[in-house]
Amino acid sequence: MEWQFVESWPTVLVVAFFLYWFTVLVVLVNDQRDPTKTLAWLVVLSFLPLLGLLLYYFFGRNWRKIAEQQGLHERQRAMAGPTMRAIYARYADEAESGRQWARQHGYTRLVQLIEQTESAPPLPACDVRILPSGAAKFALLKEDIAQARKTINIQYFIWERDQLTAELVAILLDRLRTGVEVRMLNDFIGNLPYRKTELKQLAAAGARIRFDVRQLNRANYRNHRKIVVIDGVLGYTGGINVGQEYIDGGRRFPAWRDTHVRFRGPAVAELQKLFALRWSRTDRENLFSPRFFPDYAPLPESCVPVQVVATSVEDKWQAARRAHVLAMGHARKRIWIQSPYFVPDEQIYETMVNVALAGVDVRLMMTGLPDKRTAWYAAQTYFGALLEAGGKVYFYMRGFFHAKTLTIDGNLLSIGTMNIDMRSLELHKELMVWFLDEGLARRHEAIFEEDLADCEEFTLDRLRSLSKFAVFRNSAMRLASNLL
Repeated sequence: MEWQFVESWPTVLVVAFFLYWFTVLVVLVNDQRDPTKTLAWLVVLSFLPLLGLLLYYFFGRNWRKIAEQQGLHERQRAMAGPTMRAIYARYADEAESGRQWARQHGYTRLVQLIEQTESAPPLPACDVRILPSGAAKFALLKEDIAQARKTINIQYFIWERDQLTAELVAILLDRLRTGVEVRMLNDFIGNLPYRKTELKQLAAAGARIRFDVRQLNRANYRNHRKIVVIDGVLGYTGGINVGQEYIDGGRRFPAWRDTHVRFRGPAVAELQKLFALRWSRTDRENLFSPRFFPDYAPLPESCVPVQVVATSVEDKWQAARRAHVLAMGHARKRIWIQSPYFVPDEQIYETMVNVALAGVDVRLMMTGLPDKRTAWYAAQTYFGALLEAGGKVYFYMRGFFHAKTLTIDGNLLSIGTMNIDMRSLELHKELMVWFLDEGLARRHEAIFEEDLADCEEFTLDRLRSLSKFAVFRNSAMRLASNLL
């Protein structure tokens, strides 16, 4: 009997492998994803059965399909819907003014796209301030937190442990003593390297501290958003995390260039909504109440229409990415982009090349002093067609460059957390704020032009002068960047 089993074990292995391969094929085909990705995972799972399964578990699962099967989006709509619909009804006239502005300037489809995917019409943002440095952001943020009266909601990808965090914690402790409610939701992986002594101090004083995306099988999918909402009416978002290096560059860089935005008014409810939805996933507390979404009245004259668009690996529409593609495709004069990394998906890249070929002034500004060599080398493989089409690429050399902005034709401005790279576009939780206002767009274009003084232009001649080794290295890094 034992001898017969030994003789038949090759047949058993062949049958087992066939069943394994057939199961893998059925699962991947049913995912209905991009054929290139499906074929790539088919190769990995076929030739590396054990390692491939492990890689697929952490990096390859179709979380959009899983979210639909679990009814995640329906539950979120049911939770946020009543509160948000009441806010939208309250400011229906202002929303129509935003749509009218879009019709006049040719951005009706962009506004409709965001309304369709996010159920979010334009809302008024008042007293908008573009903050082009960590020093400017944190000076204001400390003042605003110190004046909080009811609630402070904080969400960051990274909260370090240094001089700046000590100052912020001291202010938060003071607010807690006066009865202000403090909630903090930070990304789990992003905060692993930093000591939690200050956060424990806050928790002991009554703050509610939580960490987002703690599941092992989601370790590759981070919450990259940065949100602060104070008393439900004052909001911050943008590229700047919490740490002294985001002010002065720290030990790694001579300086740090970044962009945040601060505004008041009804549009802050969109930031509060994103915080509340993630908070409910980690704490099970429902924040959709008038205490966190108060009425903002009367509206001052200094308000502009705003739409907030978010994205994550679970989202069906990837609305933030689609908004970029649509807005850039409608450009007539210029597209000025700032992103520390540039590993775009095909739609964004082809749109940039197409409009550059059509005579639009396409400028990309990214860091010239990289923190991630893989992404930096990979970016250079995308420069060729863009430069040949007439686009321009600039490396910011004064320090590390971390801003995430987009201006279109001096009319439209977007500031947020989304890099133009595959991780931000497909995997991370991100957000962008679209300001439908020429004044803000022109103001930011002036900031862009000031940044050019600290840049080196990366020309087509420079690209063609790269050594064969550099070209091969960059191509190899591009493959690695796409896999991650």
